[in-house]
Amino acid sequence: LKSAVGSHRCPYTRNVVAMLRALFVSSLGLAVLSQVDAVSLRAHQHASDELFTVSLRPSTREAYSPVSRNNVRPSQRHLSLLERSGALSREHSRQASLGAALNRMRAESQRVHALQYFGEVYVGTPEQKFTVIFDTGSGHLMVPSVKCDSAACAKHKRFQANQSSTSTPIAWADEPMTAAADDTDRDTMVVNFAMGDAVGQYMRDKVCLGGDGGKFCAMADFVEMTEESDNPFKDAEWDGIVGLGQSVSDAAEFNIFGVLSTNSTPSMKMPVFAVYLGRNIEDEAEITFGGVRKERMASDLTWVPVYEEGYWQFQISDVLINGKTINICKKYGERQCQGVLDTGSSLMMGPENDLGMILKALSFANDTQINCTKEQKFPNLGFVIAGKTFEMEADDYMDRSQDGHDANMQSCWAHLMPVRDTGRGPIFVLGMPFLRAFYTAYDVKNKKIGVAQANHKASTVHSKDLVVEPLVALRPGMDDSAGKPAAAVDNKKKVAEAKKNGH
Repeated sequence: LKSAVGSHRCPYTRNVVAMLRALFVSSLGLAVLSQVDAVSLRAHQHASDELFTVSLRPSTREAYSPVSRNNVRPSQRHLSLLERSGALSREHSRQASLGAALNRMRAESQRVHALQYFGEVYVGTPEQKFTVIFDTGSGHLMVPSVKCDSAACAKHKRFQANQSSTSTPIAWADEPMTAAADDTDRDTMVVNFAMGDAVGQYMRDKVCLGGDGGKFCAMADFVEMTEESDNPFKDAEWDGIVGLGQSVSDAAEFNIFGVLSTNSTPSMKMPVFAVYLGRNIEDEAEITFGGVRKERMASDLTWVPVYEEGYWQFQISDVLINGKTINICKKYGERQCQGVLDTGSSLMMGPENDLGMILKALSFANDTQINCTKEQKFPNLGFVIAGKTFEMEADDYMDRSQDGHDANMQSCWAHLMPVRDTGRGPIFVLGMPFLRAFYTAYDVKNKKIGVAQANHKASTVHSKDLVVEPLVALRPGMDDSAGKPAAAVDNKKKVAEAKKNGH
C-alpha cells in the first residue's frame, strides 16, 4: 500500500490500514463520488433532448466486484479517527453494513460465471478516455492514476491530473467540495475485491458519459487509484469502473449520474439511463444516457418505485412457473419478495429456501446442474412486477452442453445461485440473465425502475437526437460452467458495425 505522499512508502501503512479496516464499516462497492462545481463547462453543440448511448463490450477475464471499502485518514489534525468516523452519515453506515453480504454475493457470481460489459468514460480537460465497467450495484468512478506504479496500472490508461486544466485534489470523503491543501493530509480509500485490493484518493474534474457522437459532461468527484493488485486489474481489458448505483455513495453529492442528470452540459431531457444486453455475447449491447430507446423494446415500459434506498431495489409480488404461482412471496407480508437489478452480477441469485423451491419447480431438483436429454423441455420462469408478468424462457435462464455425453444426453445448468441473508432481508438479485431478456431503465430523480420485454431484432432506427456507441463483450477462452474448455467469444464485430453505422 502506498501512503498519501506520492511514491514514498510509509512503513506503518499496512498496519494502520488493517486497524482502520476493523473500525470502519464495509460498504457496497465503488460508489461514485460526484458534485457539481461552479466551474463553467464548455457547451457541446447538441440539442437538450439528445440521448447518448455507450456501446457495451462483455468480458469474462477477471471478477471485479468490490467486497468492502474503507476511508483511511492519514492525519488526526482535524478530528480524531473515531470522531471522523462518527461524523459520517448514520444512514450510510447502516446501508454499508447491510450491503456487505450482497457485495460478497456479487463477487461470488463473478467467480462462478465471470462476464462483464464495458464501454468508455471521459475525464479531464482535454478529455482522457478510459475503458470502464458500468455497474448498477456500486457507486464510485474509479480510474488508475499516473501516480500508480503497480504492474497492474502500467498496463492501463492512467489519469494524468497535471495534464487537465480542470482537476482538483479532494481532501475528505465527507467534504467532497473541499480542495486538499496538503497532499499528505487526505483520505485514502482502500477497496477490497474478491481477489485483490485497490488504493486511491479523491479527485474532482470534468467527467463525461457518452461517445464520439456526443456526451453529457459535468464537474464530478471520482477516485484515482494509486495502487492496484494484479488480480483483478492486471489482465483486465478495462481500466476502471463507473458505479451507477441508486444510493450507495457516501453522500448524495457523490452520485455521478445524479449530478449529470441535473447539471450536465448539454442538459438531459430525462434523468434516466437504460441498459440493453443482446441475447448472446456476440450480439449488440449498450447503455443509454438521458432517456430510453423505444426500438430496443418489444413492449411498453412498466415502472415500479424503488422500494428501499440503496440499490435499484423493487417489489416482486409473485414468482410463477409456467404462469402458475409457487407462493413464495406471500410469507413476506406487505414487503413481498424483493428484487435488485444488478449489471455487476453475472447470475441470478436468491434466498436459499426460495431458490430451492424454484429449482425444483424448474425440474432441477436441488441442484443448479443436472444431466438432461436433448428433447427435455423446461418451464418458463416469471416474475410479477407492478402487476405485470415478465416471463423468461428456458434459454434465458439456463445453458446446455453435450460435451462428455452420449448422443442423446446433455449437461443442463441454471444460471441461478442460492445465497444466504443479505442483511436487507431476502432479496432476488436479477443479474445478466434477466437483463438480457428485458430492457431496463433507471430514473434517478423519481426513484423508479422501468422494465420492458427486450427487442432482440437488429436495430435499424437511428434518431437524429440519439448517439449510440455499443458496449463491448468478451468471454475469453476458459472453462465453462460445466468445467469444459470453451472457446473465446466476443461481439467486437457487432460493435464495429454499429459504430460504422452511427449507432
